[in-house]
Amino acid sequence: MSIDVTAAVNLHREGSAALPSMISAWRSVEHARAHGINAELLLVLDRSDDSTTRVADRWTSRGARVVHVDVGDLGAARNRAVATCGDSEWIAFLDADDLWGEYWLTAAHTAVLESGGESQHDVWHPAVNIIFGDHHSLLHHVDSSDASFSWARFRLHNQWTALSFVRRSTIEDIPYPRNDLASGFGFEDWSWNEEVLRRGGRHRVVADTCHFIHRSSNPSLLSQSQHALRTPYTSDNTTEFRRPTPAARTEVPGTSETHRIAEIELGEAVRAQIRLGATIEPRILQTVRPDVDHQTLPQNFQMHVTPAHLALEELNGIAANTSPTMSVGDLLDASTRLPNLPSEQRVRVVAEVLLDPELSDRQRGDSPLISEAVEHFPQLG
Repeated sequence: MSIDVTAAVNLHREGSAALPSMISAWRSVEHARAHGINAELLLVLDRSDDSTTRVADRWTSRGARVVHVDVGDLGAARNRAVATCGDSEWIAFLDADDLWGEYWLTAAHTAVLESGGESQHDVWHPAVNIIFGDHHSLLHHVDSSDASFSWARFRLHNQWTALSFVRRSTIEDIPYPRNDLASGFGFEDWSWNEEVLRRGGRHRVVADTCHFIHRSSNPSLLSQSQHALRTPYTSDNTTEFRRPTPAARTEVPGTSETHRIAEIELGEAVRAQIRLGATIEPRILQTVRPDVDHQTLPQNFQMHVTPAHLALEELNGIAANTSPTMSVGDLLDASTRLPNLPSEQRVRVVAEVLLDPELSDRQRGDSPLISEAVEHFPQLG
């Protein structure tokens, strides 16, 4: 019998700390099977240690497949997972320190069928991510076809986590790039999310679903990537890059840091998943409680606009309405918003302009703004 969905868990050296993730994945697989979906559990161990291997091997008696790889990179490990899932049409990714809501696989597969599969490269995400551990907040996902989606905001802040539900063929056509932190490039999932958009895909949201994302103060790939730029594109020169249709732009007065405090209300389906998730990982309840109607929590920056976003939107407009022979330096110097940004935000905006493949044919030119960015991010030189 062919597999409908492969649930792929990426493990490294988590040891027994991976157990909550494993249990949540297994519960989601069992829930999917109970609803007529032929789902399998695939455990991908990348340069794993003995402790983590023993944890994974305990699940083989339940039919899980264990695959050992030696790639030393999360994106490459996801690509290898796809290469081993045979004729499975869909694959869902989970990292070994995060958890799925129990309904995730069932709800995502149902959403795909109800959508009619309009786009070959659509990628599906949960509606909300509940961040727990050493940091507590909510991260709402936005549909890329929604009017609230901002291309400039996405260029400066990743809008979607890597724990997606996606066609196997999409990963085959658009494989994850490798991180290159030694050269100052990271965020393979952010780069991949953008490549999907440029290939005509969309990032979709599955209503009434949630994931639980663990954040630790210990060194991690995320913390190592904080001062990196996004991984360079892996596409060949035949790829036709195209900017997605600009979404609505909302002027927001003042500056906003990475979070905004807001009152949130969770639906009953998400509350049920929180209750179930908390039976595996009680620390989830330190962030949000399913028995409280309204809660005030930090909301991650994906949901609002900052002066840096507006500056990048302005630059996009200048580039679209001026001669393609205009140098990048002259383009930057034409901005009225860029000079007023704090230095850290200004160099990040300039970096995004220099990395934009749609501007790669322009002469770089000479500008103090470029010199400032290259000094801050030497990898741009």
